[in-house]
Amino acid sequence: MRYPERLTEFRKRMVEAEVDLVYLPRGANLFYLAGVKRQYDHGTDHNAYGDWACGGYIGREGGVVLVAPRMGGSFYEEQAADKDWIDHVRLIQETETPLEVMRAVVEGFGAVQHVALDERSWTRTSDALRPLLPEARFSLASDLVNPMKMIKDEDELLWMRVASGLADQVFAAVIPKLKLGITQLDIMTEIDYQFYKVGAEFTSFPTAVYINGPGSEVWEPPTSHEFFGTRKLHPGDSLMFDFGAVFEGYCSDFGRSVFAGEPTPEYLRVHETVLEAQRVAVAAMKTLKATTRDINALARQVIADAGYDDGFTHRLGHAIGCTVHEPPFLDIMDDTILRTGMTFTVEPSIIYPGRFGNRVEDVVMVTALGGEVFNKASHQLVVIE
Repeated sequence: MRYPERLTEFRKRMVEAEVDLVYLPRGANLFYLAGVKRQYDHGTDHNAYGDWACGGYIGREGGVVLVAPRMGGSFYEEQAADKDWIDHVRLIQETETPLEVMRAVVEGFGAVQHVALDERSWTRTSDALRPLLPEARFSLASDLVNPMKMIKDEDELLWMRVASGLADQVFAAVIPKLKLGITQLDIMTEIDYQFYKVGAEFTSFPTAVYINGPGSEVWEPPTSHEFFGTRKLHPGDSLMFDFGAVFEGYCSDFGRSVFAGEPTPEYLRVHETVLEAQRVAVAAMKTLKATTRDINALARQVIADAGYDDGFTHRLGHAIGCTVHEPPFLDIMDDTILRTGMTFTVEPSIIYPGRFGNRVEDVVMVTALGGEVFNKASHQLVVIE
């Protein structure tokens, strides 16, 4: 990865915006700029001592300063060991207050009149920095880094292709295990297990399996394992997948549909309509020839012309990279001009709770000739007897 070049470009943007100091907690932006990997977050609040002060501090010159808790600090030290663009790692010991450490680090950057904070910073981080820098104004670091993240370089595209390939492999491994009577929980845990088998770092978001059919009151994934364990796949049900994984810090996001038993003629029409909507959208994803809003509208028109516009209730897709959902978005509210190297999910669907659901999702890169689809898994409807 080209981290020194990215930091140089980022600092140019800091100078243009008159930003003196940037704070980034552990996350996608710190990974993107400095190569500090993320760890899988726990489902519960796991508060290390002083974690609100931990992360990367970036000035206009010099190296990145990493602040980390003493417990678990070895991870940060390992991340910094081979990166000469990281100045040093400052561990917060239990014998000192995090505020003392933050003060010392901030004073090391000299006069600071403008601070940019990551949009996912703790409120407590902001509350601590403002008294330390009473004369400084504050803004969002995402305004500086998001435009950089939109266009992927060759290294990023390589890892995204690999991540998409892992999703294809997992889909191929899971399909033979599907049978009537299997539960959502069985399917979801099998998907996660297969991702670890093929070498993913972790899933890029909570794996979702939607079973929809007669007797289904909702199609959204249930919120409890009790429900997951009791909802089984019955004849006449449709099943939709939504899953992805992270590889070398980059994400995949994938979707396909399955039908249990003999598909109805209407469901087959719906399936072909969803695929046609995606085909039309992907073909139009040409450099400087369309906006994100245009692509969303093209796919929606296909579904509306087929009479199912009320079954397509979400945006067509979103940019994807080291974050699974990132701007820009294939939506009516976004009007970004497409450029080579942008990567998006394209995920049309037609869903009617209690009847059926059908969706497809692939990661697609914008090129001069139209979208390049990273996923290679078949779009053919899978039927479970």
